[in-house]
Amino acid sequence: MTLLDVSIVNVALPSIRQALHAPDAALQWIVSGYALSFGLVPVAAERLGDARGRRTMFVVGVGVFTVASLAAGLSPNARWHVGARLLQGVGGGSSTRRCPAWSSSWSGAERGWAFGRLGTTIGISTAVSPVLGGVILAVAGK
Repeated sequence: MTLLDVSIVNVALPSIRQALHAPDAALQWIVSGYALSFGLVPVAAERLGDARGRRTMFVVGVGVFTVASLAAGLSPNARWHVGARLLQGVGGGSSTRRCPAWSSSWSGAERGWAFGRLGTTIGISTAVSPVLGGVILAVAGK
């Protein structure tokens, strides 16, 4: 879900603009803010995971992402939505393993297999998310 959320929102921007009366700057933050916070957090989250436990950090990240997703869906205005998207990025980045500690979990052929699966997941998520976003909007009638 964290990878889908990077681009799925692009399809919903016209609906978000209309529903929240969002200016262009807010729409840019809705997209870029998530990517920015998602990209900045993993290294710090990985270090916290080493100190507090990787599973704990993953669970906290998924929890933050889930609560922020609900907040984004229920946001009453553009400012609230931007804040929720920034928080979603923090949660997503905290639960996504992309750092050296993650890659050191495997060795040899297992490492190639793990990175192959990660690359496949990223590729499929990027390709499917705009289509899925369109389907969700069509079903919701927006």
